[in-house]
Amino acid sequence: MLRTLLPLLALSGAAALTCEMVWLRRLTLATGSAGIATTLILALYMAGLGIGGVWAGRRTWRMAPGEYGVLELAAAGWTVLFPALLAGLAPHTLPVEGLTGHLLLAAPLLLPPALLHGATLPAVSAALSSKRQIAALYAVNTAGAVLGTLAAAFLWMPLLGVRGTELVAAAGSALAGLAALQLARQRRWQDAAPIQPPTGQVPGRVLLAAAVAGGGAMALEASWSRLAALLLGGSVYAMAVVLAVFLAGVALGAELGRRWGPRALGPALAALGLLAVGGTAAWRALPHGLAAAWSLTGASGQLASGALLLAIAMAGAPVASGVVFSASLQSADGCSPQRAAGQVLGANTLGGVLGAGLAGLLGMPLIGIRGIVLLIGGLAVLTAATLPAPRRQRLAPLVAFGLLTALTPRWDPALYAVGLYNRLGEFVDLSPRAIEDFAHDGWTMRYYRDGITASVAVGESTRTGNRWLSINGKVDASDGADMPTQQLSGQLPLAVAASQPDRPTLVVGLASGVTAGEALKAGADALTIIELEPAVVEASRYFDHVSGAVLDDPRVTLIEGDARAHLLRPGPDYAVIISEPSNPWITGVSNLFTLQYWQIARSRLRTDGVFCQWVQLYALPPRALRSLVRTFLEVFPQAWLFETIPGADALLIAAPSLPDGLPISPTLGPAQLRRLAGPAPLNTDDRPWIEFEAPKWINRPTGSHNRALLAEAQGNAP
Repeated sequence: MLRTLLPLLALSGAAALTCEMVWLRRLTLATGSAGIATTLILALYMAGLGIGGVWAGRRTWRMAPGEYGVLELAAAGWTVLFPALLAGLAPHTLPVEGLTGHLLLAAPLLLPPALLHGATLPAVSAALSSKRQIAALYAVNTAGAVLGTLAAAFLWMPLLGVRGTELVAAAGSALAGLAALQLARQRRWQDAAPIQPPTGQVPGRVLLAAAVAGGGAMALEASWSRLAALLLGGSVYAMAVVLAVFLAGVALGAELGRRWGPRALGPALAALGLLAVGGTAAWRALPHGLAAAWSLTGASGQLASGALLLAIAMAGAPVASGVVFSASLQSADGCSPQRAAGQVLGANTLGGVLGAGLAGLLGMPLIGIRGIVLLIGGLAVLTAATLPAPRRQRLAPLVAFGLLTALTPRWDPALYAVGLYNRLGEFVDLSPRAIEDFAHDGWTMRYYRDGITASVAVGESTRTGNRWLSINGKVDASDGADMPTQQLSGQLPLAVAASQPDRPTLVVGLASGVTAGEALKAGADALTIIELEPAVVEASRYFDHVSGAVLDDPRVTLIEGDARAHLLRPGPDYAVIISEPSNPWITGVSNLFTLQYWQIARSRLRTDGVFCQWVQLYALPPRALRSLVRTFLEVFPQAWLFETIPGADALLIAAPSLPDGLPISPTLGPAQLRRLAGPAPLNTDDRPWIEFEAPKWINRPTGSHNRALLAEAQGNAP
C-alpha cells in the first residue's frame, strides 16, 4: 500500500505548492503586495492546512484511499474555479480597505482549498499501519512540493502563463484523486490494514515541539528569502530557488527522522536552532562565493551557484525541521497513526502561521534578518531543553547557542546593499580583495533597515558626496547621475498638462522624493504619493536637500500601500499619474508593468489626463522593450517617448497632445512608437513574460542595443 501511495502524495505536494504560488500571485494583484497583505494570504493558507489536518485526524475514514481521492478531486475543482470565484468576490470587497478587506477577500477563497490540502495526509494515513509510513508519505509529499516550486517558476508559468499553470496543478490533483479512487475500487487497502477509528492524543510537549519547529521554519524561511533577494536580486527565480532549497531540506529531514525515530525529537529541535545561528557565519562569505562562481561559469551559473550558497547559509536547519516532524509523529505512543498525523500536522502548520506573521510584520522591521534567526534559534533551543532528556543533554545546546551567538560574525549589510549580483558583469577583477573594496571602500552607510517588503540602504560617496538609495541592493535613486530622470519625471508630465485648470497628481513610488518635489514645483495642486515600503519613506529623508523636503509640504498626501490596490478602489480622478516603480524583472514590481495595471490607471485618469511611465533601457532585453511599448500603446495609443538618460532611462508619456516649450523634445512620437513595438507580445497579468525573461539579462549591457532600436524607429518613421 505504501509504495502505491507514494507517487500520489508526491503529485499532490507538487500540485498544492503550485496552487499556493499561483493563488498568492492572484490575490496580491487584487489586495496589493504590501507586507501585511502578502503575510495575511500566506498565514490564511497555512491556517487552512492546519485546520484541515486537525479535522481529518479526528474523522473516521472508512474507505481511506477513495475518500482521499475525493479530497484531491475537490481541490482540483476549486483550482479550476478559482479565477471565477475571485472575479465574483473581488468587486464586493475592494471598497473595504485595510486588514478587513483583505480578510473578506482571501479567507473564503483560500480556507476551503487549504483545508482540503491539509486533510489529505491524515486521510490517507487511515489506510496505513504505522507512523513511520506516514513520515515517509510526508517526506515524499514535501519532495513533490520541491518539484512543483521549480516547475512552476522555471517551466509552467513562463510557457503557459498563470492560468495555464493553475490548470496544470488542477490536473495533477485530479490525476492523484482518480488514481486513489481506482485503488479504492480494487479494495487493495484492506490488505494493508483494517480501517480503525482515530484514537489517542499526542502529548502536549510533542505538539509544542512540532509547533516551534513549524513556526521557526517559516520565520527562518522569511529571513532566508530576504537574504536571497539581497544576494541574487528579487526575481521570481531567486524566490523559487530559496523555497526549493528550503523544502528539499525539510523532505530530507523527514526521511531521516522516519529512520531515527522518536529519540531524535529533542536533539533535532536543538539542532534546528544551533544550525540556523551557525549558518549566519557564512553570510559574510556569500557575495564572495557568488563572485567566485561567476569567474567559473559566468551569468549562466548564477542561479545554480546561488542555490548552493543559500543551502550553505541555511546550514541544515530545514533538515532538522523535517526530522522534528517525523520524530513528533513517532513520539505519540498509544495514538493512532491518523490521529497523530492530524495533530502533528495541525500543530506544525498553525505554528507556521505565527512564525510567518510575526517574522513578516514585526520581526523583520524590528530586529532584521539576523535578529530573526537568533530569536528563532534561541526559542528552538529553549523548547528542546523542556523535553525529557538527561540534564547534560538539555544544557549543552544552551551553552552552544550562547557561544555561537557571541562568536559568529555580525551582519554586514554593506556587502549586500551595493547589489553585487547586478554588477558582476562589470568586474575585471573578482578576487576577494576586489569584492571587499567594492563593498566597503569609498563610501559610508548613512541608513540601513530590513523593511517589511524589502531591505533599504542609503550610502554616500566619501569622494564626491553623491548619495544613493538602494532597495534589495538595486540602486533606485541618487542625488547624482539619476537626477535628470528624477527631475524630468516630475517636470515633463506637469508641463504637458499645463493647460488644465487644476492638476491633482499621483506619484507611484517615492524613492528619493525628487520626482514628487519637481511635480509640486511644476504646478501640481494636490499631490498623492504611494509608497509600498515604509523603510523607503524613512530613507527618503536623506534626500530632503534635493527633494525640497517634499513630505513636509501640506499639499502632499502620503499613502503607504500598494498602487494597484489604491487605484482599484473608488476615488477621485487624477489629472496626472506618474508611475516610477523599480525594474520590471523584480517579482511584485512586475505587476506595475502589465496591460491590466495600465488599464486600471487609465480608469482613474481624466479624459484629458496625462500618464507618465518610467522605462529602463539597461538590463532589459530588446524584445522586452518592444513588448512594454506595445502593451503601453494598447492602453494609451497617443504616446511619446522621451530619453532622459541616453541608453539608460526613458519616459513614456500619454496625452491628447504635446504643447510647445517642453524641457526636452521627444525621441519618438506615436507613429514611431508603433513601429518600435511591432508584433511584440503583450505583457499581461496572466502572461507576465517579461518578469520571467528579464532576470536573465541583468548583467548584460543592453542599453546600446535598445538605443539602436530607438534610432531605427526614429529614422524609419514616415
